Amino acid sequence: MNVMKKRSKTTRITLPQHDNRVETILGLKTHPTDAEVRQRAYEIHQAHGGAPGRELDDWLQAERELKQETQSP
Repeated sequence: MNVMKKRSKTTRITLPQHDNRVETILGLKTHPTDAEVRQRAYEIHQAHGGAPGRELDDWLQAERELKQETQSP
């Protein structure tokens, strides 16, 4: 007996990434870029001695700091 399983179709949604070009042209900055967050998270990581296990915390701290900088006058 040959029983074929029906595969469910999965719809894949691709969300657009934030584009900083308009902000750059207008001289505005509302969001830090991934590269900026990555660099700051690395600096925070190094400040903690480079020990593993805090990657997410370091990344989130870097995002908070950089967003705060863009909102300050």
